[in-house]
Amino acid sequence: MISPRHDDRRQPRREGARRLSRLSLLACMAASIALAGCAGRRSDIQTGSIAARVEPDRAMVDMPPGGPAVIGVVERRYTNSTAQEIVLANRSHTAGQNVLTITMFGPVLQTTGPYKEMPNQPLAALNIGQEMKWALWGIPMSVSPYYAQNKYGSFGFATGHTKTGDTCLFAWQRIRAPDLDPTLISHQGTISIRLRLCETGATESALLDVMNGFTINSYFLTPGWNPFGEAPPPPPNVGVTGASVIPPPSVVSTAVPKAPVVRRVAPVAAAETLDDPLVLGPDIVPSPTLTPSTGVVPYPDAVPRQYGDYASVPPPS
Repeated sequence: MISPRHDDRRQPRREGARRLSRLSLLACMAASIALAGCAGRRSDIQTGSIAARVEPDRAMVDMPPGGPAVIGVVERRYTNSTAQEIVLANRSHTAGQNVLTITMFGPVLQTTGPYKEMPNQPLAALNIGQEMKWALWGIPMSVSPYYAQNKYGSFGFATGHTKTGDTCLFAWQRIRAPDLDPTLISHQGTISIRLRLCETGATESALLDVMNGFTINSYFLTPGWNPFGEAPPPPPNVGVTGASVIPPPSVVSTAVPKAPVVRRVAPVAAAETLDDPLVLGPDIVPSPTLTPSTGVVPYPDAVPRQYGDYASVPPPS
């Protein structure tokens, strides 16, 4: 007979064994669920490239009216910016593609690793010379000494001509608020523009129209992002009494309308007439041939014929 004292000693051991078996079962169940979750988890195929092709209507820049058509857009996302290579139509004989590159620095969404950062360097003659050499290899380019400006600010450009009759343009621009204007909470951000354009038989002025007429249609919704600065004030003479404002000559027609040209046609000489004009009577329609005795039109075949079992019908008399 087992004493109650010995039975009390065995009771804690049994409870410990039961707890251990329960913990082992729970651990096995958790491991099974984890393995099942890892095995059944689905995801899209990821690529290590930061470049992606987007639709032409997603381009950050609109070409001017009559400008080169947009045929493709390649977008690259960095940790501090988003860049697009907008491929333009090309009808030149020069190797390479016409492209406008825009890089917008700002608070982009984190879609790549922290090591993929785009350098935001100010414009320098050495950097521009290297970029121009890569874009237009082997073409002698001449940097223009003249000042040029579009609606976003000043820009620089260089032009060159090829042996095949192409005129090439390389232009660069950096859009940023004035250095004394931005603060820690406003007027942040930078936009970088590069244009490589070649056209057969085109003038430098025609190529500059593309750089002068494009429109940036993209922006960040962050309140502090504004690389353009404040809007310029209206001219001081607007609304002032005694100051006259008229449209510029470019929108007003100054040509004097010409009088309508009246064309005089020389009279045509009348046709010569005969002394005895020939008088024509009414048209005479020849009548069918009649027999001289009866005046009846003869039947083509007056001889009766036999057609099988049908009765012969005499011709009309």
